[in-house]
Amino acid sequence: MTWHRPRASDGVIWPLGLGALIAVALVFRLAYVERLGDFIGADEAVGGLMALKIARGEEFPLLLWEAHYAGTLTSYLGALLFWFFDPTPGILRVAVLPLALAGIAATAAAARTLWGSGAGLVAGLSLALGPALLFAMSSQAVGGYPEVLCFGGLTLWIGARLGRRPRGEAPRSREWALLGAAGGFGTYSLAFVLPVFVGTLWALGRHRGGLRAREWSRIAAGFLLGFSPFVVYNVAHGGASVLRLAGRVLDISRGELSHASSVPGLLLDKGTRYLLGLFRFPGTVWENLPIFFGLPAWGTWAAAVALAGVVLFVGVRRSARAYAAGPQPLAAGLSGGVILGWSGLATLLFLWLSRLDSPRHLFPFYLLGSLGLGALWARLAGGWRLLGGGVLALLLFGNMVGTTADARGAGPRVAGLVDPLLSRGIMFVYTDYFIAYPLVFLSREVILASPAAGPVNVERYPAYTEGVAASARPAYVFRRNTEAAAVFVREMRRTGDAFSHVPLDEFDLYIPDRHVRPNELALVRQF
Repeated sequence: MTWHRPRASDGVIWPLGLGALIAVALVFRLAYVERLGDFIGADEAVGGLMALKIARGEEFPLLLWEAHYAGTLTSYLGALLFWFFDPTPGILRVAVLPLALAGIAATAAAARTLWGSGAGLVAGLSLALGPALLFAMSSQAVGGYPEVLCFGGLTLWIGARLGRRPRGEAPRSREWALLGAAGGFGTYSLAFVLPVFVGTLWALGRHRGGLRAREWSRIAAGFLLGFSPFVVYNVAHGGASVLRLAGRVLDISRGELSHASSVPGLLLDKGTRYLLGLFRFPGTVWENLPIFFGLPAWGTWAAAVALAGVVLFVGVRRSARAYAAGPQPLAAGLSGGVILGWSGLATLLFLWLSRLDSPRHLFPFYLLGSLGLGALWARLAGGWRLLGGGVLALLLFGNMVGTTADARGAGPRVAGLVDPLLSRGIMFVYTDYFIAYPLVFLSREVILASPAAGPVNVERYPAYTEGVAASARPAYVFRRNTEAAAVFVREMRRTGDAFSHVPLDEFDLYIPDRHVRPNELALVRQF
């Protein structure tokens, strides 16, 4: 496809279309936030607690507590609003809305630069009304993901603008610096932006026959500036992020290393498991696609077959037209497909080598997929474009229905625990990760909760666990009718410790007669 040259009418249509697109994205995200109500997930609550600390001037973290791989921009944005409003889940989510809206606008602008206004609006709509997973990860204040949408979109937009320049025309130095800064700060926020940045940069380099030293220096300076919080943190904490990321990729902890009878043997075992994981990765990705797309398994197969058929048909028609038209002059700018292809390949390799195999780890492909839809739209014409518009409308409607159901079923809703616990004078609790940090945030740290008793006992802020451990008689909380609750009861009876049981909506509250520590019981453990 030749490079898109904006028509005169684009100057009127595009601003109006982009404004309507952002308005749609804003309205539906506000409705989603309203529907979530007082629900807050554990990861989101950790960011909210960091925002509370920032707003009070107690701490100014550069990376997520005990994670060392995600930036804290969402927490600082939340802290700004916490100065003026009550710290609630809704206020925290409103604080990060600008990141999502900026990412949608930037990605739409990238598609418009590459393929025209129609493609830009289609790409933007696919993000504005995306699947439930996209909506949740970009509308909730889950550290890193709103930033991936924002800075990943900005990287693609700046890259598209640079790629539009003919080879002989040198872009201004600040444009290269801005590309580096967007990629650097995005990588600091969450490393998923890095492969998008690398793929875009590689495509630009090939298009221009290699980048000059001055251009590389501007890119590097911008990247280092954006990435500097990550560098500062690791200098101050002895490379904590590198150790944590390496441990995550190899699935090895400091505890395993310190207690291993043979460190080389442990490393060999973990290395073997890592290689086996690489072989299993493609199958795992395929299993994650239904959640990623928000479709049932059969719908994923049907969509894949239909998309492959459309791409093949459009490609054959395009080849036939090009053959009939004869040789054509080369486009002055870089093909959008090249940026899309190299960024997609770099992202896939990054996920594969890092063994990031959860559905949410495919998040960068929402950006790249939206560009792909824009490219496909630009190649449709006549009745095929009308058909494509109908299919897109059905998909977006399905996304809205799925997102509504997802928001309605979000849980556990810990807010109902706060008042019953306080009314009983209970301010120290052992529980699960998915209950502990939401409980601390919703009570504004009046109740201290430790995840040490949960199946998921991931520790994000040891001070809370230390506070619970130092209390006289902490309670235990589990979700009702779960294996974790049943095992707790069984273990308490085995040890002969007396306790009282109080059902609280979807939770079970257990109040032992003495301070029973989680390590005294053989509780359910997943992490």
